Amino acid sequence: MSASAKGSGRTGMASPALRGAGWMMLTMLSFVTMAVAGRELSTTMSPFETVALRCVAALAILAPIVARSGLSCLATRRIGFHGARNAVHFVGQVSWFYALGALPIAEVTAIEYTMTPWAIVLAALFIGERIDARRWLTVALGFLGVVIMLRPGFAVVQPAALVILMGSAFYGGSSVMVKTLTRTDSALAVVVYMNLIQLALAAVPTALDFTMPVWGDAPWIVLVGASGLSAHYTYARALALADVSVVSPIDFLRLPTAAFVAFLAYGEVVSTWVWAGAALVIGANWYNLWRASRATAAR
Repeated sequence: MSASAKGSGRTGMASPALRGAGWMMLTMLSFVTMAVAGRELSTTMSPFETVALRCVAALAILAPIVARSGLSCLATRRIGFHGARNAVHFVGQVSWFYALGALPIAEVTAIEYTMTPWAIVLAALFIGERIDARRWLTVALGFLGVVIMLRPGFAVVQPAALVILMGSAFYGGSSVMVKTLTRTDSALAVVVYMNLIQLALAAVPTALDFTMPVWGDAPWIVLVGASGLSAHYTYARALALADVSVVSPIDFLRLPTAAFVAFLAYGEVVSTWVWAGAALVIGANWYNLWRASRATAAR
């Protein structure tokens, strides 16, 4: 028996790629959980209050972690950039929670996949990344998928669908900014400042339209905070173990999972047009990842 086989039998550990895929499955489930919690909270409070309570719950969970790690883990020389990044992300977050209260969860998830085409365009505009033919095709197919889902001129376009489309653009911008931020700051610092700054941003609109949570909201508040943190943490673990091209396609399972959960919980049925458009958006994203992984392997 080879040494590697002995090691595998002794530790019982799967390959890094397989473990990375496992962490990404947890990421996908975390996002679905957060979507359900956001839907439940949308019946009693505004999106701003949901974001504020999500931040409070997340900070309560993070506090002992920071205390154990020491305040040095929050060291940064880019607090202004944290503020700018979170102002962008805040718009995306509020848009997402608003849409969850107005559209089927699967439709919100499908439109949210346009974050990748948005990120490609914004990365070219703001950090000088080159858009080659493959990326332009990803952008074009992604937005064609949105047109198929929304069918402007043939069906009434829900305002919430336009809101989450705009929110996805802000999510795309935020992801570009995080890409540069994590070069200098720890993942823990990024998450802590995210919740602190977004809590501050949500404070005023929440105060102007505040609804006192009831005990029935408590589990959903805890879930929206915990699942949000879990999504960030498990995604970081997945990327630490495997390439983006390995773990990111697993997130495409979020759409059928969200559709199944929403059907069981709320009786939501997704239209054929949404499935068709989503297939095009997901296909474009998968093609972009596949070509990128081939280019990396060829170097």
